[in-house]
Parts: sequence; structure tokens; C-alpha cells
Amino acid sequence: MTEIYYEDLHQTEFSAIVENCIYDERKKLYGIVLDRTAFFPEQGGQTADKGTINGQNVADVHIKDGTIYHYVENAISIDTEVNGSVDFSHRFDFMQQHTAEHMLSGLVHSRFGYNNVGFHLSENETTVDFDGVLSLDELRSLEKEVNCCIRNALPVNILYPSDEELKNLPYRSKKELTGQIRIVEIPGIDICACCAPHCENTAQVGLFKIDSVMSHRGGVRVNILCGDRAIDDYTKRQDEAYGISVLLSAKQGELIEAVKLKQNELTDRQLRINSLQSRILELEIAALPSPEEKDNSVIFLEGLDTIAVRNAVNTLTERYPGYSSIFVGNDEAGYHFIIGSINKDCTALNALLRERLNAKGGGTPRMVQGSVAAQKSEILNLLP
Repeated sequence: MTEIYYEDLHQTEFSAIVENCIYDERKKLYGIVLDRTAFFPEQGGQTADKGTINGQNVADVHIKDGTIYHYVENAISIDTEVNGSVDFSHRFDFMQQHTAEHMLSGLVHSRFGYNNVGFHLSENETTVDFDGVLSLDELRSLEKEVNCCIRNALPVNILYPSDEELKNLPYRSKKELTGQIRIVEIPGIDICACCAPHCENTAQVGLFKIDSVMSHRGGVRVNILCGDRAIDDYTKRQDEAYGISVLLSAKQGELIEAVKLKQNELTDRQLRINSLQSRILELEIAALPSPEEKDNSVIFLEGLDTIAVRNAVNTLTERYPGYSSIFVGNDEAGYHFIIGSINKDCTALNALLRERLNAKGGGTPRMVQGSVAAQKSEILNLLP
């Protein structure tokens, strides 16, 4: 099989002869084998090229035991000459992300001695895993260095060294390789064994941005954005910041202070609400029948702090010998409840609510809590 993507990255239209056509039961697609292809298959952590063969959408491309399979919906007869077309915008996007990953990994390796131990490139994200921890300041410094490499338009060289040359080549590789090894070199930045298409020079990456970082298996996982992905992300964040600034009536450069001010206002408001709720709860408790009249107490309210509810139930259980229940919510949204008792088994009542009204929750014989999507009248009919 001739792999056209290694001969000419920019050749997206090609003709080929079908050598085999195998139905894949798991994929429910036909795997087409061609004598030559411009489709890069999924490998090395990178998903495959997109495009068409004879107008059929190529759903996926995989390589197995050196054979590349192009998965399409309909069978194509062996010996048929077909026309293939690769989506170059999709390929170029991947070339940008992958070339930037080389720059980042090379700089991390030379500066910190950490290895790239995981790489994933898809339409939705590009992640790089390193076996060491990188601080936010270190990542920001690396981000600047990668963008400096982009501005310098460094060449991206593809090398096929001999076995003898390979012995003296300090290249990065995640595993032992055999046969002809393909080396991607960015002079002074990185030299790595890699099978994927890359930009011809670093300037084609356009822009590099570290989007996020998280701890991962003793090291870090870094999410990166390059080229149009970085620009689109910046545009989205800019639009969101503008929307927030309008909602808060604040300039975009003052959003943090505006949010802090709004948080303080909401905290003060919540304190006032809590105070009013406590007063309402006191009035509800005062309106209950006396323990001499009824063994059990029940209160229904809308919007009440859980801690206040628990404290109120504790107070009620000291007054009433039976169950003391507080349900917070409404018939439309359902209710959260806390039920307590000193003398009764609350888990028994909770089991009844679960059996009859599909309530959720649990607790101890002294106190249970949970939620139930039911009408107030249905709940009252079950309570003693």
C-alpha cells in the first residue's frame, strides 16, 4: 500500500484500486482496503482523517497489521477503481495541534526532564500527559516559549535515519520501535519518533494556548488549543465575558470585583431570608396542636435552610412523643423532608413513604431525611 500522506500532505484527491472489502460485524460497516491511500488512519493517539470514497462518507480509518481499512456504509467490489477525497481543513487542524504538542513536549522534556506518557487528539480536544508536576507559572512560561517558536517559523523536518544514525540520535519515543523509524524534528526544540502528519513549519500552527491542566497519575494532563481552535475559544470566552459584563453592569476588566460585590449582596440577602424563614418556622411551630392534643407534629413549608429544618425537628421531638416531620417544597417540585422521633422508629415511617410514594432517603431510627415527589395530600394520608 502506498501512503500518499507521507509523500504529499497537500494531496487530498486520489484514485486507487480496491484490493479487499470486508464486512465488520461490530462496526456494521465495510472495511475497504486500497492499493494506495491519502487517508491517515487512527494511530499514535490521533483520530483518523475524514473524507469520502466514491462519494461515500468515510466513517473511520484504522490500521491493523500494516493494512489500512477505510470504513464505509456500502460495499465496493474488489478491483474497482475509486476516487478518494480527504477533508484538508480537518487534517490541517490536526496538523496544527500535533505540531504544537511536539513543541510543548520537547520543551517540557528539555527544561524539566518529564516525559510525554499520553497523547490524545480528536475533534473535541487535545490532551498531553506528563509524568511530572508543572505549576501554573511554569505552564504559562512554556506557553510563551511555544508561541515564540511559532513566530520564529522553525522548520518541521521529517527524517528517516539509518540504524547507525539512529543509535546517536537522542529522540523521544514512548515505546521500543522496530523497522524504519520516522523522526519528526523541530531544530533545537524537539526530536521524536512519530507517524502522523505535521505542519511544514511552526508558523503554520498560528497560535498556541494552554486551556486547562489537571493532576493525572502522579503527573499532569494538559489540554491545549491551537490555530482556529484557540481563536474560536477566545471568541467564545470574549462573548461570555461581554454577556456577564452586561448582566452585572460592569466593565469586562472589572468583572471579578463586580462578582465579589454581587456575592456580598447575595450573602446579605440570604441572611435576611434565613432570619425571616426562622420567624415563619417559629410561627408554624407555635400554631401546632399541643402535645396533649396530638402525639405527632407535621409542618409543610416552601424554601427553608436544611440546618434550620434539622434544628426545628430536634426541638419538636423533645415536645412530641410521636413523629415530628417537616416537609420543604411544593406539590409541583416535590418535597425534601426530615422526620425525627425519640420514641418511634423513623426508619419504619421512611420505609412506608418509600413503598407507597417512591420516596428516597434514609437515616437512623431517631432521624431520617430524604425527598419525595408527591402531593401534600398524599403525604398527609400516610403520616400518623
